[in-house]
Amino acid sequence: MKSRCYSPSNAESSYQKNGITVCDRWVNNFENFISDMGLAPSDKHSIDRVDNLGDYEPSNCKWSTATEQTRNRGSFNIIFKHDGKSMTLKEWSTVLNIKYITLHQRIFRSGMTFDEAIKKKTKALITVDGKSMILNDWAKIIGVNQSSICKAVTRTGITKEQYILKKLKDIKQ
Repeated sequence: MKSRCYSPSNAESSYQKNGITVCDRWVNNFENFISDMGLAPSDKHSIDRVDNLGDYEPSNCKWSTATEQTRNRGSFNIIFKHDGKSMTLKEWSTVLNIKYITLHQRIFRSGMTFDEAIKKKTKALITVDGKSMILNDWAKIIGVNQSSICKAVTRTGITKEQYILKKLKDIKQ
C-alpha cells in the first residue's frame, strides 16, 4: 500500500492521481497496522479498501480475497437490482448462470437494460426475407463474423435484419 501511494515508480497510478494515502498511524509503523488489522486470515487474503476513493486507514480497510477485490473495482462493482436483491454483475452472472462477459456486453456494448440482458435468449432467431436463422448462421452466409454484424449495427443504428438484407443483396449483385 505504501508503494502504491508514494513510490515514484507509481506516480501515474490511480492511487497517486487520486491522492490516496496511508494513514499516519500506519505509514511508518507496521506494528500499528497489525494491531489495527490483525494478521491476514490466510495467504489468499490481502489488504483491501472498502471505498476505492478512500485512504488506507482502519475504518476503510479489510482483508479480502483476490475475487472479492476484483469485484470492488471499476465496472465490476456496479450494483444491479432485480427481484428485490442487489448484487454486482459478476454475482448476478453466477446466480443466473449467464456468462459474465455476455451480460457485460449486452449492457455496456448493446445498451440493454439489466432486465433485458438477463431475459434475452442467446439463440434468438433473426428473420430476413421470410427465412429465420440464428445470427451465427446468417454471418456464415454473408461471409462475416457475427461480431462484425453487431459492430455495424451499433455503429450505424440499423437493425441486424436490415444489415443482413443489405449484405445478401450485395452478394447477389
